[in-house]
Amino acid sequence: MPSPEQPRRNRPSETAALVFAIVSILVFFGCCVWFWVQAPGNMATHFDSGGQPDGWTSKADLLWIFVPTGIGLPVLMSIRALYEKLPISLINAPFKEYWLERDEKAFLFGCLMELLRTVAGLTALLFASILVIIMGQARSATIPEWMTLVPTAVFLIAAGLAVWRLYRRLTPPR
Repeated sequence: MPSPEQPRRNRPSETAALVFAIVSILVFFGCCVWFWVQAPGNMATHFDSGGQPDGWTSKADLLWIFVPTGIGLPVLMSIRALYEKLPISLINAPFKEYWLERDEKAFLFGCLMELLRTVAGLTALLFASILVIIMGQARSATIPEWMTLVPTAVFLIAAGLAVWRLYRRLTPPR
């Protein structure tokens, strides 16, 4: 039973968030392989406000950018040891001092890693959706507007909910 100074709280779901990040990275990697096999040599990669292509790139150049970013960034965001080695003054989290004063650094980092790994997975999925959008455009003349808005909106809403969850978890009890 927690003492009055140790509030009852659920452990962070950092393992579930790590599994989500890994699965998302694998989905992105699968999209990259699919894209390499199916995409034409050159394709539109930039579109004007009307959805018409106005910039072209080879699939090799496109994947040269997407693979390191779409895999590397989520992997870096998922490695807890990197963040634990940072000076604590560089960690910006709500109510950080409250948890550090109570010797709850592990809980604080668990909550942060849950957020980072969730956003890492969302980032990999966003990159995968961008590849799908580019491939969709390569197969037709224009991109339906919803194809660009939905993945971005899902990413922003889910990332916002993850930040809200972090804030709620780290808010000290009253």
